[in-house]
Amino acid sequence: MLKPALYLAATPIGNLQDVTLRVREVLQQVSLIAAEDTRHSQIFLNSINVSGKRLISCHNYNEAERADLIATEIEKGGSVALISDAGTPLISDPGYKLVHLLCERGIEVIPLPGPCAAVTALCASGLPTDKFYFYGFLPVKDKELGEVLSSFKEAEATVIFYESPRRIVHTLQQMEKLYPQRQAVLCRELTKTFESFYRGSVADLCRQALSDENLSRGELVLLLSPAPKEKREDLPPAALSALSAMLAEGMSVKGASRVLADLLGLKGKALYQAGLALRQQQQEL
Repeated sequence: MLKPALYLAATPIGNLQDVTLRVREVLQQVSLIAAEDTRHSQIFLNSINVSGKRLISCHNYNEAERADLIATEIEKGGSVALISDAGTPLISDPGYKLVHLLCERGIEVIPLPGPCAAVTALCASGLPTDKFYFYGFLPVKDKELGEVLSSFKEAEATVIFYESPRRIVHTLQQMEKLYPQRQAVLCRELTKTFESFYRGSVADLCRQALSDENLSRGELVLLLSPAPKEKREDLPPAALSALSAMLAEGMSVKGASRVLADLLGLKGKALYQAGLALRQQQQEL
């Protein structure tokens, strides 16, 4: 018997065989299932032989009111599973308000890991995975879209977006204006029959999207590579020695790098970065 709690159950993003044994077992045992779309979820539940369960809707527009009902169910000894239409609840799907309110009431929340389109796309993208930023769905309005895309112009991590098939061409065109040569990957219909990966520069993908209508079909995940690191200028040993001496005398990194940049005709940014490293070394001694 399950202990009273809210169970966050990740469901398949395409291939129904991706449901975990633990999720299936919990869905068979809970006293109540809260679903983003009850009609969609009923089809999924039937496919894994889960039937006869109380099923209620829980989406962006009724989370707050459902929180009381779900909390009461758990406080009376019941158990509740939260599922979204596909993937992990709360990740660009409803559930945050519900989880936040239940945590405030001291009710246990138990995550059941499983499929997530963002992580699935990242793993197969071929882009760096050591650091990544998940943004989710991009804004619809041009001004907001431009501001968001511009904010990642110097991002030092892989960036993951969700985008609508209707807007993908326009989004790629906006990205091309900002960083045409950045590498990108468009993942389509992940885990489904027509799963596809399109790789290349932003400019390449933009041209392909304009000529191949398949890129504008199905569920899409768009990944952008980290911004290329600026090549650091090698500073002359004499400049580093002078910089170290000025810092040892108590000058600020900013002040010392500015003075030397003027005197020696070197780039202030390179001197500043070197100064930060020297200051750290001096503090550690």
